Amino acid sequence: MKATGRLPFVIADVKGLQLAVSAEYVQEIVRTPRWHMVPNTPRHIRGVINLRGKVLPLVDLRLRMGLPSALEDVEQMIAMLVTREEDHIHWLRELLGAVTEGRPFTLARDPAQCAFGKWYYSYKPEDIGFASVMYRFEMPHRRIHSIADDVLKNAERGEHDKAKEIILRTEKGDLHTVVNLFGEARTAFRESHKEVAIVLSNGRKHLSVTVDSVESVEAIAEETIEDATPALGSVKSDLIRKVAHRANDKGVVFLLDAEALLAGHC
Repeated sequence: MKATGRLPFVIADVKGLQLAVSAEYVQEIVRTPRWHMVPNTPRHIRGVINLRGKVLPLVDLRLRMGLPSALEDVEQMIAMLVTREEDHIHWLRELLGAVTEGRPFTLARDPAQCAFGKWYYSYKPEDIGFASVMYRFEMPHRRIHSIADDVLKNAERGEHDKAKEIILRTEKGDLHTVVNLFGEARTAFRESHKEVAIVLSNGRKHLSVTVDSVESVEAIAEETIEDATPALGSVKSDLIRKVAHRANDKGVVFLLDAEALLAGHC
């Protein structure tokens, strides 16, 4: 009986997709270095990197596969966090305006109902560093929203100075804390989403590609490799023609066609 062949692959994550790159093409795995833009190149080519004196094209694998770039995902999150920070500065100013001008206060009093709260209580951060920052929002964020009822009751009783004093104390205390946390959150999110570059070569051509992360190097049994079909959840990319099954019930992995990638960009 013929022994089953097992081939080594590097398993990488690209926007939730598990990709396998044959280890025979993998020269090196590094944190994505600083790249230099090159004019008049396709959008998925970020530019070139200098890796110990060797200049290599840097391909954004997400874009090459028709997916949103990780850079875009990060900037969208950063922009959202900036907006949610501004929301809370505006929230406190609106509360002060309601007190001083005698107008209704219509913004969310429930911390779970403001735009940040709706996101916060449904979002599950995967990175421990980002998660630890987000955990610290809970109490100061709740306390900010909790002052609205007391402030407005004082204003209704004509105790405007007392109402303003609560707002000022919150501005210097919990709002200041929350603003600082938003800054920490943006930094932590960027740090948690640093991509990895895989340097590929077939002996004649060389390039580097960005992936979200590298999970492992593992053997895949040859008999589990088959053509990618819609029934197997194939992604729509000319770089994915085969799928395989990982050992220990780890699921299906998409095999990246390294030769096609190298031929198209070198």
